[in-house]
Amino acid sequence: MKLIIPFLALLIPAAADTLRSANVTVAINEVQVYPGSGAARSASVGETVTMPSSVQTGRKSRAELTFNDKTLTRLGQNSVFSFREGGRNVELKQGSVLLQVPKNAGGATIRTATVTAAITGTTTMFEYSPGGWVKLITLEGVLKLTINGTKQSMAVPSGKMIIMHPNAKTIPQPVDIDIAKLMATSPLAGNRVFPPLPAEALALINQTIAKQRVAKQNGDLIPTTQVVSGPGRRNSGAITTSALPVRTPGTNGP
Repeated sequence: MKLIIPFLALLIPAAADTLRSANVTVAINEVQVYPGSGAARSASVGETVTMPSSVQTGRKSRAELTFNDKTLTRLGQNSVFSFREGGRNVELKQGSVLLQVPKNAGGATIRTATVTAAITGTTTMFEYSPGGWVKLITLEGVLKLTINGTKQSMAVPSGKMIIMHPNAKTIPQPVDIDIAKLMATSPLAGNRVFPPLPAEALALINQTIAKQRVAKQNGDLIPTTQVVSGPGRRNSGAITTSALPVRTPGTNGP
């Protein structure tokens, strides 16, 4: 079966400015905005954040930014997120992020110092610890993960997860992740901390859950007690595929 891999080069140029600014729609506890110039300030719900600003969350803190095209960005605790030149490029310097790009909104990229995820019409969760781990989960749609400066890339379809060292030279094969359990337990994807995700995204995520449910019933996926808890695993052995020998690990998510 051929996967349709989204490429950033296919984006519509007219939509290129829609990720140059965003409104703060949720700010919980310590959320700081660092403008391109000037002193940092506490984020306020309703304010507009523009390039080249950064947003940083503290311990037990969360934030949500909504862009003009309804692209949604949610930040977990201890995260640093910034806009990059080019409008639809955003950078995760550390921490966790959920990015939900509507189907007709063009696309975006999440960049770190070592890997990049190209996204079009997809809901994904991305966690990055410099020198520690990269964790990527596709809730719906398909995205492309690439090691910066190389041709090493991997398509990551819905219901799949990749955990790897950020300095790895190759990308491991994705493993199956229990999306129903993730939606029930993740602060970023669920509605315990944030409002529900957009209805269109939830419908597509529910399709992923339904497919996994059928696969379990048919014996194609075997539920396990393996849990990949967020934020990430702290030892190097747990962030390789050899430490994930199961097909459907549960997760608490980022």
